[in-house]
Amino acid sequence: MILKDGHSTKYLEDYKNGLIPVGKGLGCQLDEYLLWKDSQLNLILGHDNVGKTYFIEWYFLANAVNNGLTSTIFMDENYHGKVMRDLVQIYTGKNFKDLHYKEIRKAEMKVEYFFKFVDNSRRYTPEQMMDVFNQSNTDNYLIDPFNALQTEMTYSANYEMLNKFKMFTKTGKTMYINAHPSSASGRRNAIFPKGHEYVGHVMPPLKSDIEGGKAFPNKADDFIVVHRLPQHPEMWKYTMVEVVKVKDTDTGGKCTRLDVPVLLDYNFGLGFKINGIDPIQRPNMMPVQQQIEMQEIKEKENSIKVAQAFANVNLTPDKSTFETEYEKNKPADMPF
Repeated sequence: MILKDGHSTKYLEDYKNGLIPVGKGLGCQLDEYLLWKDSQLNLILGHDNVGKTYFIEWYFLANAVNNGLTSTIFMDENYHGKVMRDLVQIYTGKNFKDLHYKEIRKAEMKVEYFFKFVDNSRRYTPEQMMDVFNQSNTDNYLIDPFNALQTEMTYSANYEMLNKFKMFTKTGKTMYINAHPSSASGRRNAIFPKGHEYVGHVMPPLKSDIEGGKAFPNKADDFIVVHRLPQHPEMWKYTMVEVVKVKDTDTGGKCTRLDVPVLLDYNFGLGFKINGIDPIQRPNMMPVQQQIEMQEIKEKENSIKVAQAFANVNLTPDKSTFETEYEKNKPADMPF
């Protein structure tokens, strides 16, 4: 079907007048690079055991609480009870074992309002998964991981599957696909080299490392790489988020700089903190903007304390006891 003349007139006028809406953010540093937008197909890539699923749980929950977004999630590799436990703990901001039964049930009901879970006791073809998704009227949809689907892992089959997913997003829905890299990206030649601060640790994968080939980054609107250094003595608790593709920067977001990911502090499993800011707007919690202001005040106070400490330092150190005694008893004929 050929579109009628004038099909883009309203969009052009809205763009000219600055009326094109930007994506939804969380009120933290991540917003500079990653915003939630409708009608998108987004890819998330990362090695095993780096916290991809946990990041998705947190990101979906943050958008649920802050922006009212609902989600339908298929997680083949995670037990639903564990996922619900994580979500309850993040939502309440308390260790799960410290919660009362009433608090748990109240939080569980809140999570169930925003989340629908797909039964993972069976396998689905892409068509069957689309049928399940069509039964659920939510904003977000997640397939985690895509290789759990019953489909041929060939170039043509992947493109056919992605085209179907892309058509689904044209109904106004946004879909996220969680994926692993190919095995080559985890081999010895994929570790940080000698001289790097993370020498010996596995490097984050590239877009092209994704299992299934270039069809996935080619079709993605946004492409996110999630990484972590689980064996590092200090950095293990930080999830590194790189945004390596943003198809539409006019509506917000951009790629992170090379080797400069956004760092998300694990925060004892109570929901990520970014630059000391917890962006999830829980009941009776300090608003994000107030948190930012408090953080700025704290940093300013710390810098003042450091400056005062240096101002009071005597840069001419006192002589040690040895040096004092030596001066008293120094032989007259010493050559120095």
